[in-house]
Amino acid sequence: MKRLAVCAGFALSFSSCPVLAANLYLMVFFGDAPLSGATVFLDERNLGATDDRGSSEAVLESGDHVLTLVDRNDNTDFPIEFSSAPQEDVEIKVTFATGDEPQVAIRKFGVEGGLGEGFITGKILDASGAAVAGATIAAANSNYAVTSDEFGVYALKIPRGEYAINISAPGYQTVSVPDVRVMADIGVNATVTLRSQGETAAAAGVAGGASTPSPPIEEVFVLGVFNPQENAASVERYAVSITNAIDAAQLERFGDSDIGSALNRVVGVAIVDRKYATVRGLDGRYISSTLNGLLMPSTDTQRREVELDLFPTVIVGGIDIQKSYTADQLATTTGGAIQIETKGIPDERILQVSGSLGYNPGATGTDILSYASSNGDWAGYDTGLRKLPNGVLDVTDGGRSLTVCDPAIDPVRCTSPAEAAQLGVKFQDDYKVGDKTGLPNTEVSMAYGDRLPAGENEWGYYLAADFDRKTVDRGNAELTNPLGVEGNYKRSEETTAITGYGAVGYEYGDANELMSKTMYLHNTDDITRVETGVDQLEDNQTDVYLLDWIEREFISQSLTGHNEFDFDHGIHQLDWRGAYSETRRDEPDRRTYTYFNDFLSSSAFERRWSKLKETSKDLGADYAIDLDWGSNSATQIKVGGMWSDKDRTFDQYRFGIDFTEFGSDIDLNIDQSLEDEILPYNNFAINKVLLTTNTTDTDSYNSQEEIKAGYLTANTDFGENWTLLAGARFEKFNQKLQYPNDPRVNSELDYDDWYPAVNLTWRPTEEIQVRAGYSQTVSYPGIIERSEAQTYDDKTDERVFGNPDLEVSTIDNSDLRLEYYFSDVESVSLAYFYKSIDNPVEKAVVDASGSAARNSYTFINQESADLWGIEIDGTKNVLETDDYLVFVSGNVSYIDSSVDLTARSKELEGSSADGRELQGQSQWLSNLQVGMDHYPTEQKFTLLVNYFDKRIFRVARGANTGPKYEDSRVIVDFTYEKEWNENLVLEGSIKNILNSKVEYSQNDNTIESYNVGRFFKVGVTYTF
Repeated sequence: MKRLAVCAGFALSFSSCPVLAANLYLMVFFGDAPLSGATVFLDERNLGATDDRGSSEAVLESGDHVLTLVDRNDNTDFPIEFSSAPQEDVEIKVTFATGDEPQVAIRKFGVEGGLGEGFITGKILDASGAAVAGATIAAANSNYAVTSDEFGVYALKIPRGEYAINISAPGYQTVSVPDVRVMADIGVNATVTLRSQGETAAAAGVAGGASTPSPPIEEVFVLGVFNPQENAASVERYAVSITNAIDAAQLERFGDSDIGSALNRVVGVAIVDRKYATVRGLDGRYISSTLNGLLMPSTDTQRREVELDLFPTVIVGGIDIQKSYTADQLATTTGGAIQIETKGIPDERILQVSGSLGYNPGATGTDILSYASSNGDWAGYDTGLRKLPNGVLDVTDGGRSLTVCDPAIDPVRCTSPAEAAQLGVKFQDDYKVGDKTGLPNTEVSMAYGDRLPAGENEWGYYLAADFDRKTVDRGNAELTNPLGVEGNYKRSEETTAITGYGAVGYEYGDANELMSKTMYLHNTDDITRVETGVDQLEDNQTDVYLLDWIEREFISQSLTGHNEFDFDHGIHQLDWRGAYSETRRDEPDRRTYTYFNDFLSSSAFERRWSKLKETSKDLGADYAIDLDWGSNSATQIKVGGMWSDKDRTFDQYRFGIDFTEFGSDIDLNIDQSLEDEILPYNNFAINKVLLTTNTTDTDSYNSQEEIKAGYLTANTDFGENWTLLAGARFEKFNQKLQYPNDPRVNSELDYDDWYPAVNLTWRPTEEIQVRAGYSQTVSYPGIIERSEAQTYDDKTDERVFGNPDLEVSTIDNSDLRLEYYFSDVESVSLAYFYKSIDNPVEKAVVDASGSAARNSYTFINQESADLWGIEIDGTKNVLETDDYLVFVSGNVSYIDSSVDLTARSKELEGSSADGRELQGQSQWLSNLQVGMDHYPTEQKFTLLVNYFDKRIFRVARGANTGPKYEDSRVIVDFTYEKEWNENLVLEGSIKNILNSKVEYSQNDNTIESYNVGRFFKVGVTYTF
């Protein structure tokens, strides 16, 4: 495969291709090997059995046809329906695998030929079996030719058709291999033995090789076919840098519903809060993420990175995690680059419908917390119940000021008591928390697509839709923090996700493609929480209520293209892309209120509206030139550039209440109803309760991030054993922050630099690869990290203060990996990495006292950090028989880091904290997957185990407190699949079998713990 990838670029003009019209060409494989002896019927006409190459062919008339394959052992038949137009060739590739439904690919070609390429590859040997280097392998009457390398190996990429292949070399008799049929996406193996001219002359009985005509000498050649495969293992093996991959088959088998849960299976990767990736111990500020090669806007108010739980696996074609930086990647690729590729057009028509039901013993059919809902809550859309009342922002100067006084005194500043009362009455009086019965988890999805002819070319489409609804309840969670609250809480969360996806593609010429992909993702979290406990520091009984609704939306339209241009010296490739994306995050009417010692506190009562909108415009292009400079050495020169512009608008409005002197008789006891006794509309109308404004001048902001970059790389193969990828990237970053209500604190960050990268691969044998890399990368502070705005952490409700003085972090990276491949799908690897970070940005303790320090955090540049680690990753088939396949795959990561704190951080965290690990980094990570396939009954069983070590969740103030940790956890899942027939598949899964408890600790004492329960799911997929 590696030789194939290198040599394919040597193919020359595609202008001459002899293609026969109105024929059927069939190729049958078992896995990647040809299957002979299968009887073939075309419209009940017996075509005989497939030959040793698994092939059969016949003259084809236009119309509807049925091709039937009959098994040579048990006489079972497999019909294939297709149609053909006049003067149209049809190529059918059927791939059987023990226990699995055969895969069928049907390609159609007009009389002029058109799309579709295959491969001719093999070895050129002499009579003694030694390799013949420099032999020319050429397709007769065409411009397609390559030369064999020092090992006699060659690979020729060539349009489909039938050829006579001529092999010649100085000092050897020319050999012609006639009637070589090349089908689209299929490889032909032609290994040829040449006779020297001396041998030819001797055989003819002519001394000295005289020019007397000699009789023909039989040349030896071996002709076979193979079925090229592309999966996660091949992506990792043939990547030019250190890469891990997940393909669509793994996503389906592991039963992960979104990208976040899927990435947990990758060596060195951990997922925090179900949506944020850490790669090799580094969080999102050190990771780049792309969707179809393009940057994405974020729905997160706190982080730059995209929330991975937004992307369901139903639309994902594959995920690559490139862990070593190359110059064609973003300069922020320090931990890794997460490259998400969504599905394109299918090889053939597909119509598939899926549905599933899930059961969680702690939530399904039991009482969960809830509050008043709107009519659209079931679908994840608020229909206006939580909307900010009209006119409130106009009267309150954007929620920042409300002065109740006589307008006659100051008509600008004063709001009359009557008008202020009307404002309070406008707000919905929904505060009551009650119980409702938790619904089963449900998911329904549909996929439809096809590939169709367009003259000599092809076009296709793929459409997918998904509706997913889940309920999670933490039961009776415990709080046992001696420095905070001791008590318990209940928390229920209902999540609704809607997905719409469409891809339309057009393939034309020999290797050109135009692809449009449209995506709509909508995700809603409906959260209710009630906490009861005692604040150990303040010695107060506290009862805290939270009613929260968060809608996240991602809309994207991308257009990508691939073009190849044929020049005398080789093929030039152009890849280009552009996208417009938009994200929205709407948190309407977030209500939180607190009772201290059983009495409502007006200072701890708040209703908050926040809305984020971010648009992203992205353009990029790469141009590659393949150059052959002899002796099996070649260089690919690639130059490219990109531009990304993100504009964000964030608006936040906060309101509270206050009791006037007329409201002193209101009973604020926890037993009183907020709606009926404490905050009814009447109390606002008679001026007992006032609406107050809590919004600050920096609560709302606008921002812009722009990245401009260009790069140059050279990827060179030195013979068969060495590959060197070297390059450099120039990247310019600009970030602007503007506060419409306080322009005095606007800020801007400009930074540009060169970022070099070198990656070397050594292949001492076919089975072994050694990779080494060195690079320099960067990490830019996030928008919220530099913002003056006071925001709130979605998970903890802590106040977040930005730091406008943050600086850029720079990183030196070193990588080394040893890989051994038992087969195309079995391998083991050992990797080492080291990173040195200057000015790392971390969450930090606020330099304040009291509750401001306890319930908030900020950001700071620490002095430096060092991080290193070892990764072991492998997969092996431990049992392979006619009936069973058992495989084991897994990985283990050891990661260590040390942070050199600033002097002020040492004072706040304590001097003993100097040298602590990076926040969010686990020392140990591991995964185990054990799978069994039973072919006779077409069943698949998979056991999955995931482990992560404890990781710092939050640093704390004081030498005696220590950081807060999210404790280690083992998560065990099980998936099952049963294929009843060619149309119906039954799937089942059990997630979190051990019901592992989620725990947070400080100073080795558990401060919070809860269970989310086990999740049972059964589903069916029907393919029409």
